[in-house]
Amino acid sequence: MKDEANGRILKTTRMSLRVLELVLEHDGLTLARLAELIDKPKSSLHSHLQTLLNARYLVKNDNTYRVSFRVSLLGEMARQQRLEDSRVRGIVEELAAETGEEANFVVLEHGRLLMAYGASGDSASEERNVDFRTEYYLHNTAAGKAILAEMEPARVDRVLDRWHLPQESESTIQSRERLLESQNEVLSRGYGISDEESAPGLVTVGVAIHRSQDIIGGLSVGGPKYRISMDRLHTEFADTLLEKAAALENQLEQ
Repeated sequence: MKDEANGRILKTTRMSLRVLELVLEHDGLTLARLAELIDKPKSSLHSHLQTLLNARYLVKNDNTYRVSFRVSLLGEMARQQRLEDSRVRGIVEELAAETGEEANFVVLEHGRLLMAYGASGDSASEERNVDFRTEYYLHNTAAGKAILAEMEPARVDRVLDRWHLPQESESTIQSRERLLESQNEVLSRGYGISDEESAPGLVTVGVAIHRSQDIIGGLSVGGPKYRISMDRLHTEFADTLLEKAAALENQLEQ
């Protein structure tokens, strides 16, 4: 799937979308607060807010703008159109139940991974202080590494040129050369490993998921390192993951 932008980019549209993102990130913003976050005249920002309000992407209560529920409906519609909901959800839940840990299915778009489904096993459900994320990089996640290993070199370069190698923990790979050197190992074993690279204490194993030979996303499972040894991750968890990934790809082709 091609997701690179090759045509003309409209700055006004990008600014409106940036405003929408900030309103969502801050769980609502006033015009005054938005002006503190974006160095633009209030009159210009007000026009962006009014445009989004008119398009029903925002709602306004008193002086505070918030993202409308309509936005979530659009996202849900996109998910239903692109994914076999019950099939993907079922595999993710099976993976979580059999490992007892956190299992996720992510969609690949524009060189980033977006959370589509997540499920927690018995052990993972005991965790309380876990930050919920909806978007991930490729270079420091298990599924992301598996996806990068299968990409053509030119596409890998485009992804890394656009998103670079943000450091999200002390163990995050910061060298493009080191990342690329590890890809042969990922390909030979059939899965990627993230050893505290996306978050301290978190270890995961992940694979790329295909439909009609195209990479559409990734499937992963993992949890805290104090509970999951690297030996278990490479054997028990990897074997279960590969089994579920094969089953999911077979179902997606039916």
